[in-house]
Amino acid sequence: MSESEAGAGRGGELSAEESARLSRHVAGVSASGLPLGPGLRALAEESPRGAFRAALVDLADALDRGVPPDQAVEGEAGRVPPHLRGLIRAGIRAGDLGDVLGRFADVARVGTDLRRTFWAGLIYPILAVGLTIVVFVLVDALIVDRFNRIFHDFGIPLPGMTMLLLTLSSIMRILAPFLLAAFAGLVLAWAFIGMLASRGARDSLVAWTPVIGTLWKYTAWAEFCHLLAMLLEARIPLPEALRLTGAAIENRDVERACRAMAKGVEDGAPLSAAMAGDMAGADPDGLRAIRRSMPEGLARLLRWAEGHAAIAEVLRMAGETFQARSRAEVAFGGAAAGFLAAAAVIVGLFVVVVGLFLPLVTLVTKLSG
Repeated sequence: MSESEAGAGRGGELSAEESARLSRHVAGVSASGLPLGPGLRALAEESPRGAFRAALVDLADALDRGVPPDQAVEGEAGRVPPHLRGLIRAGIRAGDLGDVLGRFADVARVGTDLRRTFWAGLIYPILAVGLTIVVFVLVDALIVDRFNRIFHDFGIPLPGMTMLLLTLSSIMRILAPFLLAAFAGLVLAWAFIGMLASRGARDSLVAWTPVIGTLWKYTAWAEFCHLLAMLLEARIPLPEALRLTGAAIENRDVERACRAMAKGVEDGAPLSAAMAGDMAGADPDGLRAIRRSMPEGLARLLRWAEGHAAIAEVLRMAGETFQARSRAEVAFGGAAAGFLAAAAVIVGLFVVVVGLFLPLVTLVTKLSG
């Protein structure tokens, strides 16, 4: 592959999904016993052009020149995220790069799969509601006004359902420009935030949304517990493990909390005290981030775990619990959205059909009699 071809797809920093893919590839090549350089180059040839392929090519080139893996990854500091570089260094220190990166890829897949399942479950309700709105708009534009004039000309008394339909039609015509402007504004604002804000900042914003926010929080906590347990089992010092965990989880509040807890641990506080925000002289912003983003009760569990040398085991148990709660939130969100969508479709069709045809029956009866 030529340099021009490799450079054609160079971009910015790898996304979270691309970082997980890179870690899985490196873990697979390491576990197979093949040389990293040729293995990564072969994977690059099978990948589409972009930042991910460029990162593989550059890493393969550096490794083929005899650069140690940790230094090769550091040379990609502009593209490979800090937490992945730290995990590679940690894997090399632990003597099992494939295991560390493979387990990280599994942890990274937890949040990705949960979010993807949640949004996939919302596709049908969103399409159903959207189609109902389109049908209602078309019926209003093409039928309702004409039927209203016919009923008025023949002096047909209008039942309550028809009056409701006409009222909704009038309100919709008045509010339609404002609703379209508001929708366009939301889309533009989200696109603007997407261009300027990081994924972590967007996730922190989403965390305040009902139902979705709860899912995002439980997912972040599950990732936090699983990843921190994995790093501690790889014998990475606790402050470094906390910083790597915060950098790996795309949630700005969790990242700030992890940095604050790492500083507290370095100052001599146990992990349970740091997670509870019980640290003398701690940064106020860091303490607020801890109290805002860390789950209640986990500090008490860790206090017990510290006395029994079972921090990693308790973290894994807590991660499984939060992961189960995330799945429950996904199921609840999908079921609630499906129910609301079905209710909206049924009510909309009932109002339109009954509202139009009740006076029509009266009109036919009057003309036939």
